[in-house]
Amino acid sequence: MAQELLHYFNGNYVPKDQIKLSIDDVGILRGYGVFEFMQAQGTVPVFVEDHLGRLKNSAAAMNMPLPLNDQGFIGVIGELLSLNKLAQSSIKIIVTGGNTSDGFTPGEPTVIVMNSPLSLPPESHYTEGISLLTHNYTRDYPSVKSTYYAKALALQKIWQRDNHNDVLYHDGEYISEVSRSNVFFFKSGKLITNEEGVLNGVTRRNVIRCAQEFLEVELRPIKLQELIEADEVFMTSSTKKVMPVVKLDDHLIADGRVGEQTRKMINAFEEFRQAYIRSKSLV
Repeated sequence: MAQELLHYFNGNYVPKDQIKLSIDDVGILRGYGVFEFMQAQGTVPVFVEDHLGRLKNSAAAMNMPLPLNDQGFIGVIGELLSLNKLAQSSIKIIVTGGNTSDGFTPGEPTVIVMNSPLSLPPESHYTEGISLLTHNYTRDYPSVKSTYYAKALALQKIWQRDNHNDVLYHDGEYISEVSRSNVFFFKSGKLITNEEGVLNGVTRRNVIRCAQEFLEVELRPIKLQELIEADEVFMTSSTKKVMPVVKLDDHLIADGRVGEQTRKMINAFEEFRQAYIRSKSLV
């Protein structure tokens, strides 16, 4: 019989089917919630300090109190990883506004921490690259990792119908981000990414740290046209890590194949991640 995984729900460690949100929770009624998602290898949650820092920033921007501090969340995560004993897994923290008495005003926050088997993209996405639909849209609260993904969900059938893998948002001139990822591109040997109007991705932050050891990295606004004309493009997230992008709408990036600079970045970032994991394993 398969092991029944345990998750944290408002102070208790319970199976998934015992996690039940009230219909009065403003996370359901009003989409008022924030979350974090990270990978874990054995008992090590990868880049957990960065994830918890962003969770605090997201909650503060939404005027949402967090019932647990950093050590509280780290304790819960550590307990779940110890209980479930998964070799590779994911950690998802969800904090909603809690039950409302009037249909609008938040109550006591609901806290869920889920530890699940890790689901990764297919290897072909890294060897062949992926394609993105572009769409004119600006996210509310772009610096907040909120639970509100209505636009991406509404567009999913469209990008799938047109044989794309995801959607890239822009304002008609400048890009912001992919629905769940940040964007980088290479031009003339320089690595470029944007920082205004985008989520401060944890993988993005650590890719920059990694790349600065051997590349010139520039942070600035990015025009959609210069992304189309880039030498190479990739996107980053906790699940995808460094994922090559070879097509935007009907436009191939360069020759439409994964480039050498991106391959080097994939390998360098994986070494960077593993060095982090080894350092925490020794603690």
